[in-house]
Amino acid sequence: MKTILTLIAAFGITSLTMAQVETPDTTAIQNEEITAPKTGSADDTTRIDLKNAKITIVSKTKAEKDADEKSSSKYDLTWWNGIDIGVNGIMGDNYRTELDPDYNYLEPEYGKSRYIAFNFGQLKGRLIKDYVGITTGLGVQIYNYKFSGDTEFVFGDSIMGFPSGDKNISKNKLRASYVAVPVMLEFNTSLNPEKSFHISAGIVGKVRIENMYKQKYSFDGSDYKSTQKGDLGLNRWGADAIVRVGYRKLTFFTQVGLLPLFEENDNNPELYAFAAGLNLNF
Repeated sequence: MKTILTLIAAFGITSLTMAQVETPDTTAIQNEEITAPKTGSADDTTRIDLKNAKITIVSKTKAEKDADEKSSSKYDLTWWNGIDIGVNGIMGDNYRTELDPDYNYLEPEYGKSRYIAFNFGQLKGRLIKDYVGITTGLGVQIYNYKFSGDTEFVFGDSIMGFPSGDKNISKNKLRASYVAVPVMLEFNTSLNPEKSFHISAGIVGKVRIENMYKQKYSFDGSDYKSTQKGDLGLNRWGADAIVRVGYRKLTFFTQVGLLPLFEENDNNPELYAFAAGLNLNF
């Protein structure tokens, strides 16, 4: 009997000890309140009450929105990058549209004389938000002057043209390529790129990197090609006055040389290159 009483007492003490072990309080976890950090005013805060939770959503302040707009829209309102496509030609001295009769053989066929430029690396310094700024960048310009087949040319220290005679010339082209750097003052009428009229004006400095005179012709029943590179008497340095006007991503441009197309000497005419066309912005 004594043994049985001892066992019952031990069992009771063990049960009492186990009953005192704490169990996790799941109620506290289920009723936890979830709140986002509050940085705005009461009007900027939205609260959502769920069964076992609360969610607080805080909208961005005006200063935060302005900061985001400033960082994201800077180059949305800059209009240099893209591809310029258009026509190029040659003006006479004093920027006359008609060339001197002694050099009218240098007037290109405008329907075939195509200009293309690849503009990239745009940089902008704001003066008045994005309404007014200074823009620069890089570009590669390619002028293609296509002439009639009635005249062929000799390029060098002096530019000479003479009748093609019995040669039937099908291609008569002068090409000049430049690396260009613009400095333009840019204006936008709106800070929204989808509503902005914009105009840019300034100067483009450039250096010639390549030139070529190419002919395709037939003579005595045979076809020939000839290509002349090297020093063709073109001015190595150039500068253009440029104006670009557009709405949204549609931009028209025109540019006129401030330095003569050919090297200045007593034998060369005073001629200036120009180009005009459309920019495909990207």
